[in-house]
Amino acid sequence: MARQHPILFGLAWVATALFAPGCSDGSSRAAPEPSATPRRVVVLAPAAAEMMEALGVLDRVVGVGEFGPWPPALATAPRVGGYDAPNVERALELRAEAVLTASSVAAAPAHTRLEALSIQVAALDTSTFQGVFASLDQVGRLFGKEREAAAIAAAMRQELSAIEARAAGLARPGVLFVVGRDPLFVAGPGSHVDEMIRIAGGRNVAADVGAPYQQASLEALLERRPEVIVDTSDNHPGAPRGREAGSWGRWEFLPAVRNRRVYQVDPGRLAIPGLRLPAMTRLMARLIHPEVFGEVTTAELGP
Repeated sequence: MARQHPILFGLAWVATALFAPGCSDGSSRAAPEPSATPRRVVVLAPAAAEMMEALGVLDRVVGVGEFGPWPPALATAPRVGGYDAPNVERALELRAEAVLTASSVAAAPAHTRLEALSIQVAALDTSTFQGVFASLDQVGRLFGKEREAAAIAAAMRQELSAIEARAAGLARPGVLFVVGRDPLFVAGPGSHVDEMIRIAGGRNVAADVGAPYQQASLEALLERRPEVIVDTSDNHPGAPRGREAGSWGRWEFLPAVRNRRVYQVDPGRLAIPGLRLPAMTRLMARLIHPEVFGEVTTAELGP
């Protein structure tokens, strides 16, 4: 079965409000007592799991969502459903004291049920740079790791500033970042991708599409003649990676095609923001300015 692109999957929660199948009310179960510093945690978002690992509290995780493959330490943890449809009954069985998840309209009813059962819910918005740093601060406070969280944030900002300084003054080639092909979806203003392109010394050709992730007209984007195309739309196992023109090859007039600057990239390498934002931005800089930041290898663009 084809896996859905992480960003396009996120778009779906605006239109759905689901509970996990087979979830009973659970009101007859004894709810765990709330804890100021949770000892038993269900984590439903990969960004939150990475933050817990960096803060040294990953041993408190008793259940995870449907994500992967990081952090590897959670590979065998019990599954508690997706962030948009958490299994409340399963969280109770695991005696969870807190659930760390992504902000989701669809999951709001489940979050209400969890909180009514004295399970703390921390819904993080990590879809932007600002959101990532705010979420790191929130997770740090939740586990009494404020100093550690602040130190991590400072190191991240320092690395991002170094990338931006190195790209300053360089020509800004037009970059098209594709998240879906049928229909065509692109990264637009307000997305973490748009910010990465700017820091890395590029110019987002879809900066005016009106939304962070927007369905777009192919003809309109072809007219903008992108010089670099980063295509993360294919996340099937065994999908081609690296400098592969793919279906873009038919448009030979595009500078990106003519100069072999079309990159097929696994979405996990660039599309899921979190503590890896500096590493992701550096990878973006190597795609946009290999003459300065170094060429990428196929292995760096996905499995």
